Amino acid sequence: MTHTHQATTTGKPFNYSYIWAYVLFWYLTGITQFLIGVTRTGSFEGFKDATITSLLWIIPLLFVPKHAKTMAGVFAVLVWLLALPGFGYFLVYRQELTQSLIFIIFESNKSESTEYFQNYISWGVGLGFVLFTIIPIFLWSKIGEFTLKKRNGYIAIMCILLVLFTDATIKAVKYDATTAYKSLDRHFSVSPPWQLFLGYWHYQKELGEVERNLLDFKKIPPLNHLVEQPKPFPTTIVLVIGESTSRLHMGVYGYHRDTTPKLSSIQSELKVFKHVYASRPNTIESLQQVLTFADQQHPDLYKTKPSLLAMMKQAGYRTYWVTNQQTLTARNTMLTTFAKQADEQIFLNASRRQNAYSYDEKVLAPYQALLDRKDEKKLIVVHLLGTHMKYSYRYPESFDFFHGAQGLPVGLTEKQIDTVNAYDNANRYNDMVVYALIDKLKQKQQHSLLFYFSDHGDDVFDSAPHDFQGRNEGRPTNPMYAVPFIVWHSPNWMNAQLLQAPDILNRQYDNADFIYTFSELIGLQYDGYMPHESIVNAGFVGDSILVGNPYGGSLQQLAETQVFPAHDIQ
Repeated sequence: MTHTHQATTTGKPFNYSYIWAYVLFWYLTGITQFLIGVTRTGSFEGFKDATITSLLWIIPLLFVPKHAKTMAGVFAVLVWLLALPGFGYFLVYRQELTQSLIFIIFESNKSESTEYFQNYISWGVGLGFVLFTIIPIFLWSKIGEFTLKKRNGYIAIMCILLVLFTDATIKAVKYDATTAYKSLDRHFSVSPPWQLFLGYWHYQKELGEVERNLLDFKKIPPLNHLVEQPKPFPTTIVLVIGESTSRLHMGVYGYHRDTTPKLSSIQSELKVFKHVYASRPNTIESLQQVLTFADQQHPDLYKTKPSLLAMMKQAGYRTYWVTNQQTLTARNTMLTTFAKQADEQIFLNASRRQNAYSYDEKVLAPYQALLDRKDEKKLIVVHLLGTHMKYSYRYPESFDFFHGAQGLPVGLTEKQIDTVNAYDNANRYNDMVVYALIDKLKQKQQHSLLFYFSDHGDDVFDSAPHDFQGRNEGRPTNPMYAVPFIVWHSPNWMNAQLLQAPDILNRQYDNADFIYTFSELIGLQYDGYMPHESIVNAGFVGDSILVGNPYGGSLQQLAETQVFPAHDIQ
C-alpha cells in the first residue's frame, strides 16, 4: 500500500481588528449624518465626509498596535461624549448642530428652550441614547491587538493621510492656503469632535462680524423730518422676500405651466407688476440695495443712510424678522445683520448647506403667532428659501408635479429636463407658501399691506443656447434678474388709490429703489425722499436696468429691457 502525504500550509488569518476600529469611529462620527440623510433633514454630503474623516482616528492606533484596543477605547469615550450634543439635538429637534444652530440656541430665551426641550423628551429619545451607547461598546469589544508590521503600518498611515488631505493640498497649490483651509473645514466640521469646536469658533467669528456691522449701523443718523400719514390701528405690513424665483417660471405671469394655481386663483386681488428687475443676481448684494437707499450707482449708501428696518422703527413700528435662510455663515452675516435690526427675530434654518431640506412652510406657524400679537403698528419681514438651488430640496414629495419635456426648449438633456421640472415644482410649492401668507393676513381683517418679491431670479436653461443654469453676473441674462413683484392690500388700505392706475403694472422698475415705493404706499415722507423713484407715483421716471458689479466699473444694460435717459437720483 502506498501512502501519500499532502503538505499543508497555514497562514495568519486576516485581522479584522482594523475593520472593527474603523467601524467604531465611523459609527460615532457618522451615524448622526446618516440619520440626517435618511430622514431628508439634509443631504448625505455630511455622511460622506464623516465616512472619510473617521479614518483619522485609525492613525494613532497604528503607531501603538499592541495597545490599539486601549487607545481606541479612550478615544471612543471622548468622541462619544462630544458626539452626544449633536446626536441628542437631532433626536429631539430633527436638526443638525451647526454654527447657525449654536447662534439660535444662544439667542433663544433659556426657559423657553428648556420647556421646548422637555416637551420633546420621550421614550424613543431615551432608547436612541441607549443604542448610541451600547453599539460602540459592542464594536469596541471586537477590537484586538493590531498585528500589522511597522513598515506596513507606516504605509497605511500615509495612505490615510493622502485620502484625507490630497484635496486640500491640491487647492493650496492651485489657489492658496485659505482655499485649502476652507476645504478641510467643510469636510471636518460635520462630525464630532470638530463639529463642536469648529462650530463654536465659527459662531464667535461670524457673531463678531454681525455685532461690528450693527454698531456701524447704529452710528447712522436717523432720517430727518420723518412724517407718517395717519392710519387706523392695528396696522400690519408684511414684506415677503423670495429667493432665486424668476417670474418667467410663474403661471401668474403667463408661464405655460400652472406653477401658481393658488396665486392665480386670487389674481383679481393682487397687483402683479410685470417688469421689475433685481439689481444684483446674489442675495446679499441684492438686499443691500433693496432694503436700503443704495443702488447700482451708489452701492455704499447702505453704510451712511438708514435701512428700511431702521426707518420703520423710527416711525414707531414693532418690527419682526422670520427667516428660513441659513443664519450665521460667512456668506450670510449681512443677512443676519439686517435681521438683528428688527425688534425680534425668528431663525428657522440651522442647516450647514443650502442644499438641505428646510421647507418654507415652517414660517407659517410663527408668522401666524406674530399676526396675533396686539401691536398697534408692526412690520413682519418673512425671508423664504424660495426656489434656491438645488431645486429638488425646496419642496416635499407631494409637490412633485411636473414631469416630461412638454413646452420646454428643444434639445435639453434628461438631466436638464429634470432640473427644469424640479424648478417648476419648487415654484408651485412657493406659490402655496406665498398664498398662505396672504390668506393668513387677510383672515385678520386688519388694515394691512403685503409685498412679495424675490431677491433675484435664476436662468434655468431659459436663454439660448439653453445650456446654462444658475446665475453669472459676468454674463447676465434676463431670467437672472426678472423677479416677481406682487402687492396685496386690505380693502381699507389708506393709500389703495395709488395702486389703481392701470399703467403702473407695466412700468419697468429697478427693485434697488424699492424703499421709495414702500415709503409711498405706507405713507412716509422724509428729507431725501424721491417720489420719481416710486413705481406707483404719478411722476415716476423710468430707469434703465444696469447690471454688473458696481465696484468694478462694469455696469451694462440688461438685455431685453427698455433704455431710459440717464438721471442721477442723488
